Amino acid sequence: MRFSLRVICVLVVLAALIPCAPAQEVRATIVGAVTDASDAAVPGATVKVTNLERNTTVTVESNASGSFITPFLAPGTYRLEVEAKGFQKYVRDNMTLQAQERARLDVKLTLGELTQSVMVTGSATQLETETASRSQVVASEIIANLPTQGRNPFQIAWAASGVVKSGAWRYLRSFDIGGTTGISINGGREGQNEVLLDGISNVRAEWTVISIPTTESVQEFKVQASTFDAQYGRTSGGVITMVTKGGGNAFHGTAFEYFQNDKLNANQSELNQPATVAGVFYPKGRKPPNHINQFGAMGSGPIIIPKVFNGKNRAFWMLSWESMRQRSADPDVKTFPIPEIRGGDFSQLFNAAGQQVLIYDPTTTIADGTRTPFAGNRIPSSRLDPIALKLLTFYPQPSAQGTGPARINNFPYPSMWRASFDQFVGRADVVVNSKNNVFFRYNENPFSEFRAVVFGLDNVAEPTGNAPLLRNGRNVMMNWTSTLTPTMTFDLRAGVNRWEESGGSTIGAGYDPKQLGFDPTLVGQYKAYQFPYIGLEGYQNMGSNAVSPGIRDTYSLQPNLNKVIGKHFLKMGMEIRQYNRANYGGGYPSGIFTFNKNWTQAVSNRADAVSGNSLATFLLGYPSAASVQKNIDPYYRHYYYAGFFHDDWKITPRLSMNLGLRWDAESGNVERFDRAVNGLDLNAASPIANRVTGLSLKGAVLFAGLNGAPRALIDTPKTNWQPRVGLAYRLKESWVVRGGYGLYYMGEDVLGSTNGFSRQTDAIVSSNGLTPYPGLKTANPFIALPGGKLLDPIGTSLGASSFLGEGVTTFMRDRALPHVHTYSFDIQKEMKGGFLLEAGYAGNSARRLQIFGNSFALNYNPTSELGRRTPAGVIDTAYYTAQVPNPMAGLLPNNASLNGATIQRQILWRTFPQYSGVNINSVPIGSAQYHGANLKVTKRMGHGLSFLSSYGVGKNLRKIRVLNPQDFVLSNWNSTPLVKEPDQNIDTPQKFVIAGIYELPFGKGKKFASAASGLVNQLIGGWQINYDVTYQKGWVVDYPNAPQNAPGSAKLDNPTRTQWFNTGLWKTPSGTPVATQEPFTLRTFPFLFSDVRRPGYKNWDASLSKIFPIYEEVRLQFRFEMVNMMNHPWFADMASTDVTSAAFGQLNPTQRNLPRFIKLGMHLTF
Repeated sequence: MRFSLRVICVLVVLAALIPCAPAQEVRATIVGAVTDASDAAVPGATVKVTNLERNTTVTVESNASGSFITPFLAPGTYRLEVEAKGFQKYVRDNMTLQAQERARLDVKLTLGELTQSVMVTGSATQLETETASRSQVVASEIIANLPTQGRNPFQIAWAASGVVKSGAWRYLRSFDIGGTTGISINGGREGQNEVLLDGISNVRAEWTVISIPTTESVQEFKVQASTFDAQYGRTSGGVITMVTKGGGNAFHGTAFEYFQNDKLNANQSELNQPATVAGVFYPKGRKPPNHINQFGAMGSGPIIIPKVFNGKNRAFWMLSWESMRQRSADPDVKTFPIPEIRGGDFSQLFNAAGQQVLIYDPTTTIADGTRTPFAGNRIPSSRLDPIALKLLTFYPQPSAQGTGPARINNFPYPSMWRASFDQFVGRADVVVNSKNNVFFRYNENPFSEFRAVVFGLDNVAEPTGNAPLLRNGRNVMMNWTSTLTPTMTFDLRAGVNRWEESGGSTIGAGYDPKQLGFDPTLVGQYKAYQFPYIGLEGYQNMGSNAVSPGIRDTYSLQPNLNKVIGKHFLKMGMEIRQYNRANYGGGYPSGIFTFNKNWTQAVSNRADAVSGNSLATFLLGYPSAASVQKNIDPYYRHYYYAGFFHDDWKITPRLSMNLGLRWDAESGNVERFDRAVNGLDLNAASPIANRVTGLSLKGAVLFAGLNGAPRALIDTPKTNWQPRVGLAYRLKESWVVRGGYGLYYMGEDVLGSTNGFSRQTDAIVSSNGLTPYPGLKTANPFIALPGGKLLDPIGTSLGASSFLGEGVTTFMRDRALPHVHTYSFDIQKEMKGGFLLEAGYAGNSARRLQIFGNSFALNYNPTSELGRRTPAGVIDTAYYTAQVPNPMAGLLPNNASLNGATIQRQILWRTFPQYSGVNINSVPIGSAQYHGANLKVTKRMGHGLSFLSSYGVGKNLRKIRVLNPQDFVLSNWNSTPLVKEPDQNIDTPQKFVIAGIYELPFGKGKKFASAASGLVNQLIGGWQINYDVTYQKGWVVDYPNAPQNAPGSAKLDNPTRTQWFNTGLWKTPSGTPVATQEPFTLRTFPFLFSDVRRPGYKNWDASLSKIFPIYEEVRLQFRFEMVNMMNHPWFADMASTDVTSAAFGQLNPTQRNLPRFIKLGMHLTF
């Protein structure tokens, strides 16, 4: 924390003393040079840039070398005027600037009087001659017209070159934050991209987007796939920018409504089959109901208060609102106990094969684990547990007969749900004077969803019958820009983001467990009242976890400066962010009780298909596990600091160089009250080491801020220097060659464990694993614990001796942050008609990545002790699990299996035998490598046509996991051998996309029937086609859970959904499945196939619209939109990787995408 305060103080002082520079700027810039006919520089020329929508101007002067720059220009249409004594006035009109565009406009003045003018019309060249960064700008006309699943402008990012979708695909509405932001850009880590909204970071510390603005409010959307500008950081290589619209001198507005329902939609593939629901047969399947309405409005104009204030040319507003209301269903089917067995009579209980299932009495267990069945397969009423009987009254009865002799899937239900989503965006722009302007923006996205989910409870315990999910993303920011001198501009930006989410469920919240018969003394120890969670193996559970609200705050400050010196366009800046995270403990405050069939099966430790049932175990009151949680509500905070310097150097009229250097630092998370485990000192002697003979015990727990341990969970790297360099050379007027390199640090968000401050009490359900304790029968399932009491949180009271016998998590504290080296090379060609062709290569080399799953188990058996076999050739499990004298007996009271007089032999071989488990998080030894080539063709809007298209090939490999835990080298973790494999969900060999709009050339002012008017023009004019087509190769398939029995590739030439690869390679000569990996052996087979891939993604979205002119600028537009127009179901997942499963080698029958759906829409604009 001392380092954090020092850095903040230094940065604040610097911000006060010097105007700093554009951190993550999203507005446009015009740069150029003023020369005369002999190419000599013209210093002191006045350059005036006018925004035509607002009639606001920015005025600068050319310097001694003739250079000028006008930064911080909002995207829009402009006029450029240049005046110098002795020369004719130069005017360039109707010039369109895009988000983050760096437009090069060199002006050659002609001798003459100022009263004479040289007029030029049109935008600057599309060639990116000033920068090596690669990007894709999506203009407002495409954003507003492309069909998307839920009017989510973020979905348009997929159309950009080098972008691969990797997250959830089924739901991509504006409130589906996780699925929306799960993309990889040019081989970068999935989801780990910077997202800017008007220049302010719009992501939480863990990179998830906070707030998505309305489609109508977005001026431009830009994806930077390879950027070598030092102003950008904390990304794996990609930067996504959204710029909101601002008002102008004219009033503009739109109102709209969209509608879709199940009558217009296709059915999901898995539901489009004959089915019987609630006793009704549907020969063609049953389509779930689905009704969606989206409506809203947007308006903009000058701020005018009659007789008080006239904001024309000075102050402007924009307001946008959009709402969605959805009523839908996700049909499902559950299994509940049949009426015949609920009273303890199991004579009618059969398995799937039609065999009767016998129920055995656990109190009759003898030493070898065998038991005696209940007479007549009936549990005597005197043996039925009263709490279980009370709980059973809340369990719904089956609503259908069920399938097969076992009568499973006997409770089909629609799972109706409703969702409400609202988006609000407001923006105000004010021109204070000729040198200063400010703008403010606020947006908010409240969302609520209520699902009628079956939690196994009737309306007595849960009156609402709903499982609510509440979210809200808020973003407020301000921006002040000041022209200090004709060659220097200052900019200050500040913003606050807040994300709120309340997950979990209100099912049974506040319900007093004493009403079920639980001991009042036990219930009095609960942190909160909640209907207990009851889990029955093979049946639907009762209850749910508690509501778990959470809050994420981000505060950011960015002072900025631009300065022109000769041919150098300099910018420098800094940024400070503070990330806050507040979590509610939630969990299971009134207990979680699970029941399986083990206590009622024939042999205690050997399952079979004809004995035991979880409901029988439940009725007897014998849980297989039970626990109660007392959780705290932790609050974490950490900081991110950055500073940079960047120079765009115009070396010659054809050659530009981009040079930059950035420095980042990101502190570790600190829990506000130090209620966090700060890791495990792996080299320190264990507190019980001197009391144990024959073992060298290592490991001592560290707590945040205690006994010299740092408060932060990880150390702050202080040497994250990131060089950036780029070159752009204009071969000819229509050709440019570009290339560059950049180093980026991604940052981290590591949270600590709150064990000790939060605590879970686990019941002792048996003393020997053969016979159970009374459990529910005592009204206190924790009766076997000392005093029958729950464990209270102990905090730091035990110090280094904490968690002995339990699991513990530690961290790699002193380590480098994950970082990526990005590089690219491309050639651009501008063609007539507004076409731009680009061909290029991009690479991404990631280093210091966290190993797979962000956690690694250290408590493993040494390799030297593995693989011991019996004379028959099978693993000698009895040898490993044999009980031997326990040198730690009596020292680990929190774990009965480790504290007894004897202990399993294999436990004593573990690295840290005094703990039940040791995990190490954030191990930075992984790497990844991407190589990709892209061909891109875009067309700027003209003659009614605009599109963007690209074709890309790429290969993405990673090394982020070990084949076996024993491969991890604790003493020198950098030498740990890692598995090289395709980067699943990112490695996409080929992708093609084309998206655009086409105004049909018929009607007034068009190529055909241009003189049409009246009814004829109304019929043939105003038609527009919009489309978005994507083809993408599939990802690699997970390898089965066993090695091949025969050599060769499993890839099939003509795979089918029921035989996706050659499963015969996992069969013995007799046709039976090969054995899966045996216990106490090393894995010898990979995690992923190298040549078997899932089906590729094919999708066509299209829309047809018709505009009807009503009066002057008032127009009415009707839209007919189809998402997944061809209704291609995408079966992207395997049904099972288990070689013994009947579904092995088959594709999962549930399609990953949505079936075709149709939207009808109407827009009224003025």
